[in-house]
Amino acid sequence: MSNQPPFDTDDSPRKQSTSNSIPSLLTAWLPSLSSQVPTHCVSLAMGLAFLMVAVAPAAAQSELGSVYCDTNVETGITMIFGAVAGLGLPATGYYMGKSGLAYMRAGGNPERKNNAKEKLVMSGIGFGIVVLALTSPELVDKVGSQMGFGFSQCVKPF
Repeated sequence: MSNQPPFDTDDSPRKQSTSNSIPSLLTAWLPSLSSQVPTHCVSLAMGLAFLMVAVAPAAAQSELGSVYCDTNVETGITMIFGAVAGLGLPATGYYMGKSGLAYMRAGGNPERKNNAKEKLVMSGIGFGIVVLALTSPELVDKVGSQMGFGFSQCVKPF
């Protein structure tokens, strides 16, 4: 490589030659630049650029989710939250009751008592997850309304 800079450093006007023109410099640098950038960085940059282009119409709205009103997405959201409420709450209640009875019947056996206690804690965590999943859209909406954005009425499950 030569030690000369790609552009002249003096203040005199210069003629643009084919060897020092910007397009020829870019053509010379691009192969070496593309070999230096990891492919996952390029993939990430392209993905972010696509995401920005795809989300731009939704970002211009004042209410998040109003794009989905009167579509299959609105119906899907309603069905998913209905399934979580209709199946998740009774299932966790059943397992909490079952593990509670197992804990009471364990008597003095420490192995059975610890096993039942572990199942009771796990079913309690499952119940908490189901309740949090059902209440989180309302919590996010309340916090978001304080920050200046909110969900449209068709996206709220309850």
